[in-house]
Amino acid sequence: MKRRLVLAATVLLAAGVAGGATAQVAVRSSDYLFVTNANDVRALWVNPAGLGMLPEASIIGELTLERVMGNEFRVEQYVIGFNTRGISVGYHRTRFDDEPAVGHLRVGLALPMRHGALGVTVSRYQQDTTSSRGFDAGLLFMPNPAIQFGLTARNIGRPEVRGENMLITAIGGAQYMTSRFQLSAEAHATERRGVNESGFDFTYRAGAQAYLPVAFPLVLIGALNLGPNFRIDQLHLGFSIGGTRQVTLMASGVPRDDTPVFERFSAGLVARNLLLGQR
Repeated sequence: MKRRLVLAATVLLAAGVAGGATAQVAVRSSDYLFVTNANDVRALWVNPAGLGMLPEASIIGELTLERVMGNEFRVEQYVIGFNTRGISVGYHRTRFDDEPAVGHLRVGLALPMRHGALGVTVSRYQQDTTSSRGFDAGLLFMPNPAIQFGLTARNIGRPEVRGENMLITAIGGAQYMTSRFQLSAEAHATERRGVNESGFDFTYRAGAQAYLPVAFPLVLIGALNLGPNFRIDQLHLGFSIGGTRQVTLMASGVPRDDTPVFERFSAGLVARNLLLGQR
């Protein structure tokens, strides 16, 4: 088992540091979830291995609004998708002010393993008459119930989106969890753009979830995007309510004069059922 995990991790690292240019069209869930804690349909866009960590079926509907001027808002993105026993399909569409929207269809497959899971996704991006394909691969390893490690390679094949090739990125993460809170951290290694450029640029993410002791399931969520110098580039705050029918509300902003200015707001519903007795 350990040899299989080491082999899988080696393959992912090799894929994630292979080479191109980037134009991210990220799903909202990747702002507040991590490669270690996405274990429902949202893992399709965060770490495909999470699709196979639990024997479950889940669906998602999520809408993101962007502040464009003063108190005016526009729909920036919508997301729909489902997962059942590690087989998942999702679609999201991201809108822009000055160019056609980008549609993104993704299909995922994950296989459970002892103490973990492996997963892959195939993506098709469509903008106007231009289409492109790419792949992601992921690994999860849980040596005990409190600690979990994740590894993901994104944008394998460097799909072209918005006139640029997306840069291959390798992500490694770790998580510590108790019955009351969850702490997560990630490091991102993204290949540099340009023919004459070599090496990788590193960025980081950190986050926490707190499970409040109230009569109904309530979780406070916070996540930070950190630059190479560990300065805060973006802040995500929100909460989720519910158990098998969970509503998540999030706000995201950038620090300006040491004060966060929130510009993106989202509401998502995830409904899930555990399929006990089989894995």
